[in-house]
Amino acid sequence: MPTVNTTTPNSADCYRSSTDAPSDTEILRSLNSEIKLLRGDVVDIKTHITSLTEHLTQCYTRLDEYDSRIKTLEKREEEIISLNTTIVNLRDQLNAQAQSSLKNELEIAGVNEIKNENPFHIVCVLAHKIGVSLEEQDLDFVSRAGPRRQHLKDSAETPPRTLAVRFVRRYKRDEFLKAAKTRRTLTSTDIEIAGTTRNVYVNERLSQGNRQLFRATKLRPREHGYHFCWVKNGAILIRKQEGNPAIRIQNTEDLERYLGSATQA
Repeated sequence: MPTVNTTTPNSADCYRSSTDAPSDTEILRSLNSEIKLLRGDVVDIKTHITSLTEHLTQCYTRLDEYDSRIKTLEKREEEIISLNTTIVNLRDQLNAQAQSSLKNELEIAGVNEIKNENPFHIVCVLAHKIGVSLEEQDLDFVSRAGPRRQHLKDSAETPPRTLAVRFVRRYKRDEFLKAAKTRRTLTSTDIEIAGTTRNVYVNERLSQGNRQLFRATKLRPREHGYHFCWVKNGAILIRKQEGNPAIRIQNTEDLERYLGSATQA
């Protein structure tokens, strides 16, 4: 038969177990301590959040400033583009007016320059050679273009100054130009001018702006497939092939659009 242990617990053991358990006071004290720690953490978190909020506010303020500056720069860029467009338009208008003032004029290149020459007589002789009836009263003025040279030097390397000719009537200028274009082999010897024999060319007179533009245009066409470049009534024209429509070059923007920039040519 099994033996039943009827031994009662020792009173010392009961006292020890009751004293090991924390008291309510200790529990409350521990909770208060933890609450204080939590409060400290909350305060730190609030401080950190406040700092972050201030930092974000400063960032938003700076972003607004940057946005305002960007808008200002964009506005200024638009103003600059508008001003550049206005400048280009004004430049083209001035050039058109300058060219219009030359509508009755021609220039004759290749005529040797001699001392005490008579420019009116030279043009009249040239008119006779190309079959145009011309009197001195048909001419407004004839003069050498450009500054006078101190020493006239007749050589193939030193071309003479061109003759600028202004006609009284436009139709007479056109008649003279058309007749001269049919005599492409005309030389200074043909018009009895002493000195080096030179080919004589008669062309429309261009404004300074159109002269520079025409010179730049002539340097580029063939590299871009344009085989024809000429001037008609003050307009600079290019064409790829016979039968193709002519394209007018009015400014450097047109030049770059059709023939590329100078570095690409």
